[in-house]
Amino acid sequence: MNNQPTHSTGGYDWLEVWRHMYDVERAQAESVTDPALEQSSDYWAARASGFANASLRNPQPDELMQRLLPYLQPDDTVLDIGAGTGRYVSLLAQTVRHVLALEPSPAMRAHLEQRIRDEGLTNVEVLAEWWPCTPLPRANVALSAHVLYAVREIGPFLQAMDAAAERACYLFLMVNHLNALFSPFWERFHGQARCVLPSAMEAFNVLYQLGIPAHFEWIPVHKTITFADRHEALNDIRHRLRLAPEPQRDAEIMAAINELLIHHEDGSLSMPGQQRQSALIWWQSSAQRNVSR
Repeated sequence: MNNQPTHSTGGYDWLEVWRHMYDVERAQAESVTDPALEQSSDYWAARASGFANASLRNPQPDELMQRLLPYLQPDDTVLDIGAGTGRYVSLLAQTVRHVLALEPSPAMRAHLEQRIRDEGLTNVEVLAEWWPCTPLPRANVALSAHVLYAVREIGPFLQAMDAAAERACYLFLMVNHLNALFSPFWERFHGQARCVLPSAMEAFNVLYQLGIPAHFEWIPVHKTITFADRHEALNDIRHRLRLAPEPQRDAEIMAAINELLIHHEDGSLSMPGQQRQSALIWWQSSAQRNVSR
């Protein structure tokens, strides 16, 4: 697929803007990564359990799914690109005929498959593939929620998504990446502000540059980032800081957690300053646009 710019948006090559933001953030992370940090070929191995627990604590439909569900039809097949541990799979399976849950991470996929078994979902097919994949699966609707931040080459990703969908595509993305929210921890331990990854506004401009006319809807996020307890907060924040477990430093991180997070009576903790917005970006697929002409 050709991912070269086809339109100019404000004089910028947004594909290159996306790559630059991605590269700068990755370089910053790699420059401070503790050599003792256990590295896995599966990037999400250390965090999959945390994602699974968090998804179970957050009831559905959330603000984003509330926008999507009215567009779905009972006979639809929905392709969920980057299904993770199954945050949306259960609700989608209850709403449409068939769900294709694509998840390349073995650790994430293990939780996803366990959730499918636990809930007795019989209309979900798991695809252990990276996106784009060959052959390209076909679906009425293609969905990708909070996945693009980890994708450097966004052009082929979006073009394949457009080609896979018969009717429409939906992206859920933060307007400001979460790195900014955790920057106080980064500044304390690394002495610099945290670089952010590209997100909703950049993706919207990339779509225009690729010649894909999309719609952009602002969505306030009322859900807060919450940790079940101090141990869960420590594991998550240590990982975000790219640090390995070490008793003295863990004590310092815990002191920062005690100071910077909001503590609740049930023992849970949450991040302050969470007046955040996400975006729903959606468009008619090329197949649907051709029918409408």
